[in-house]
Amino acid sequence: MFNPREAELDHLYNRVVLLTIACCVLLAFAAMARNEGFTYAALQWNGDQVTGTVTQLEEIPRNRLAKIVHYRYVDQDNRPHEGQYLDTGCGERENCGVDEDVTLIHSRWFPDYSAVAANVHSYRPGFYIMSGGVLISLLFFGISFWTLGRISAMKRDDAQHLHTKY
Repeated sequence: MFNPREAELDHLYNRVVLLTIACCVLLAFAAMARNEGFTYAALQWNGDQVTGTVTQLEEIPRNRLAKIVHYRYVDQDNRPHEGQYLDTGCGERENCGVDEDVTLIHSRWFPDYSAVAANVHSYRPGFYIMSGGVLISLLFFGISFWTLGRISAMKRDDAQHLHTKY
């Protein structure tokens, strides 16, 4: 026999399960984008432009045009830092070599985060995926907890109604 109250309760349980699965998927996407997201946020928040020097060009097997470019720079406190990035057109350009200067943006507060100034915009999608995934997951968790509160209230009402009935 159809009981609308039981159907609503089943719907609420299904909502919690589906929202939990959605949160897991969104948080997985956010975790995959966290490196680019944190880098973009740190560089936008308190980035400082410096000039670095290319220290090494690392060959990539089966791709003669792209190279991993290792660089070194000195921050405003005269501390040396190192980093690397993938340059897909380095094999075609003449100005891509060891001891060449490269313009960098580094984070003053988080010295581990730096990037080539021309490539900072490429980290923006990772930032939006990371922050959007976290914010939407928080919203979904809030809806889930609110739904669990409704389930608990319905169970209390049912128990009270059953208790007063007998």
